[in-house]
Amino acid sequence: MIYGLTLIAILAVMGGFIAYIGDKLGTKIGKRRLSLFGLRPKYTSIIVTIITGILIAASTLGVLSIASENVRTALFGMQALKAELHSLTNEVAAKNAELETGRAALEEKTAEYAALTVKVSETSRQLAEINQELAVVVAERDTAAAALQQVQENYAAAQADLDKSHAEIAALQATKTQLDGRVDELTKARKTLQADVDSLTELAEKLKKGIQVVREGTVVFRAAEVLGAAVVPGGQPAAESEKTINAVLYQTNQSLLSRLNVKDKELVVLWISKPEVEKAVTQLSGSVGDTIVRVSASGNIMYGEPVLGRLEFFPNKLIYTQDQIIHSESLQVGDARETEEAVLQFLQKVNAAAVRKGMLPDPLQGTVGRISGAQLFETVNKAQKMGGKVLITAQAKEDTYTVGPLQVELVVREVL
Repeated sequence: MIYGLTLIAILAVMGGFIAYIGDKLGTKIGKRRLSLFGLRPKYTSIIVTIITGILIAASTLGVLSIASENVRTALFGMQALKAELHSLTNEVAAKNAELETGRAALEEKTAEYAALTVKVSETSRQLAEINQELAVVVAERDTAAAALQQVQENYAAAQADLDKSHAEIAALQATKTQLDGRVDELTKARKTLQADVDSLTELAEKLKKGIQVVREGTVVFRAAEVLGAAVVPGGQPAAESEKTINAVLYQTNQSLLSRLNVKDKELVVLWISKPEVEKAVTQLSGSVGDTIVRVSASGNIMYGEPVLGRLEFFPNKLIYTQDQIIHSESLQVGDARETEEAVLQFLQKVNAAAVRKGMLPDPLQGTVGRISGAQLFETVNKAQKMGGKVLITAQAKEDTYTVGPLQVELVVREVL
């Protein structure tokens, strides 16, 4: 649009300028009464005006021709445009005819496609029915084949069983003859065993009386005393848990035999009821992580009695890491006896702190570990040498778990 307005402005300026020049020339010619080609000044002025108009028209067409290809085409290529327009009109008519033909063909193909779609749908339905019927027939065929194979296998097995039965009948007949002889031998053995039973019954009565006498004797194991303990993995299958518990009971039984100075290592002195063992197997299988299995006496055990025990389970967790502080306290050092009592009270507090932390104490003594007399004596001496007020710290010597025992390192520092 800007280009067109610019072109119009240029044409207007050129036309005005040429008209102005022509007017000036005509006025000057009229005033001076100039003559052109021997004409009168009036006609000369008219000719100048005509020439000016011609120049305006010529310059306008020239500028338009230079500026626009469409103007050049309209001025000099009109016939060619008409011929090309006629040709394009003919082509459009031909294309329209082809389009109509294509539309008719498309409608025909659309009708054929609709018919084929209906036919495909019908064929698909028939195919689905055939596939369903085929699946039923194949299933029946497979069932019949399986039944036939089973019948053949049963027949072969029956034939083999028949042959085997004949052989077994002969073998059973021979076995019966042997068993008849064995029955006679067992009848004689039963009479002998009955005599042994009578003898053992009499011996049991004597032992019972002996046990009653021994009950008034020495207590070898006190109630709740720990007879044995072991750390075992939990969460195992029942069969593995049963093997683990049996192994713990076997080791405890061997330990009891050694403590009682019994030479017969095959003798069973530890007795735990079968329901309790089965319950223990279930509990161990359901536990998670390492578990402490502890065997303790269910009551006071006299010398000569079987050791009646019970099973206890505790989770085995890490309580203290190496060098971890268990308890720390400031003490006022006095004489040797006062210092020793203060250290012993400190050790009782260490024991109580470990129990609160989760360590498993001894049921009878309530302790979780022991300290040597040498270490106790050394600690008391250090505290006395420092004198005044000292700080005693109990540290774990090594990583310590619930099962214990707790081994402590006593560190004594002077408080300034």
